[in-house]
Amino acid sequence: MRLAMARMQSQRPPHARKSQPPARKDRAAVLVISINIFNLLVNFFIGLVVAAFLGPDSFGRFAVALGAGSLLQALFFGWLRLAAARYYSETARTSRPDLRASLDSAFWALGGMALGLGAIGTLVAPLAGLDRDLVFWALAFCACNGAFEYQLALLRARFDDRAYALLIFAKNILSLALTAGVAWATASPGLTLAGTAASVAISTLLLHARLKDPHARQAQSNMATIRETLAYALPLSFSLILFALIPLANRALGARFSDFAEAGQLALAQDVGLKLVLTIGTAMDQLLFQLAVREHETGGRSSGQAQVASNMTLMAALFMPALVGTWLVLPSFEVLIIPHEFRGDFANALTILLPGLVCYGLMTFALAPAFQIAQRTWPVIAAAASACLADVLLLMLLPPSWDVDMLALAQSGALMCGFLTLLALSPLAKPTWPKMQDLLGLLVATAAMTGSVWPLRDMAPGLSALMTQAALGGFIYLIVLLSFDVAGLRQNIKNWRRFLSPSKS
Repeated sequence: MRLAMARMQSQRPPHARKSQPPARKDRAAVLVISINIFNLLVNFFIGLVVAAFLGPDSFGRFAVALGAGSLLQALFFGWLRLAAARYYSETARTSRPDLRASLDSAFWALGGMALGLGAIGTLVAPLAGLDRDLVFWALAFCACNGAFEYQLALLRARFDDRAYALLIFAKNILSLALTAGVAWATASPGLTLAGTAASVAISTLLLHARLKDPHARQAQSNMATIRETLAYALPLSFSLILFALIPLANRALGARFSDFAEAGQLALAQDVGLKLVLTIGTAMDQLLFQLAVREHETGGRSSGQAQVASNMTLMAALFMPALVGTWLVLPSFEVLIIPHEFRGDFANALTILLPGLVCYGLMTFALAPAFQIAQRTWPVIAAAASACLADVLLLMLLPPSWDVDMLALAQSGALMCGFLTLLALSPLAKPTWPKMQDLLGLLVATAAMTGSVWPLRDMAPGLSALMTQAALGGFIYLIVLLSFDVAGLRQNIKNWRRFLSPSKS
């Protein structure tokens, strides 16, 4: 996964490494972080709009079909995206033209299989009691989004940040029109999913010419290259599939043993919570892991692990207040943002999910990079497998109502189990751990934030309550972090002030 860049950079000959001015690197990092935040926030907004227009029952059908399409995408194309990020680069375009040719051949073969499976699915869906349109569009989304993610990986591997940002921006604008717009116009889960598939397909076509590679056109694909990329990417891809199975299986159980309205209630809480985690993790990971990559390349493994330790602290410093803060302001958040039909069940489910989501964020964006720098990725698979097993066991042990709260509790417990498994296996990566002073500062800051906002939870839910609670909690948290100087925060603030100063640009 993210170790891809570390290995790719270390394999480049010195003359092939292009150095950029620091200000240019900083601006590229800011662009990547900003566009990822924009992407996740727009997706968050679209999810709320679609939920409001479809209602719990139809949104449940849409969410189950979309989740199935996403899972199939990970199964078909997940390894391809990881392999592109691992092996493809500007240097590889000329030195290994067979690489891109092989990856492209694999993509077209897998895309054809996905679409063929979609055609078959439309024929057999009625026999299994499934909606024909939802089955077809779920598989169409699998193929279209697979192409989109593959293009994104190629652009990031070539450090074409402007095209990367443009592709994400185009997809979001189209999704606003074709997903939210179709949901508003039709209230049909099948047509809404068709709009989702169309938005990623059109955006992919817009920048297709940007990724043309004349060297690859003259080369032949070969199975040896495909086997090489599969050996690297399949274990990581498999772990992502296992984690994706948990929310999808729980949604399906809610639909099967209660109704699709239950699945819709759970799906909205899952999506909001997960998007919050991904907004923080993905945006910052684009910058923080690249720092670890650079340290690993220039200073060796110990320097890379030291940077990963600093990254762990920074990620925890972002995840803990964001998710605890979400719980503190949840009454106002629900009143202001969540559609009326979902209120009540949404707050209960998200409250239960938040501890597991904290663990998932720390596991994915704080602990996993230590294993990637150490080039030991199988513990991530073990963590994912233990999470799946825990989900099954909890569903068997909990009261057999399998309503929204019980399914959320099983999912949260499963993610906590996965985190504890990876933490128990951490000695295999021989990581450098954060300083005890930093960890203590994070705990004290989170406790101080909670203590300051807790008395305000009796305020009438609304915009003024949310802004007051968020401002007070954020101020207290930042003051305590600065007093402990967690992860060198004071110096980092000075660096950012210099970067943002017009005289330094």
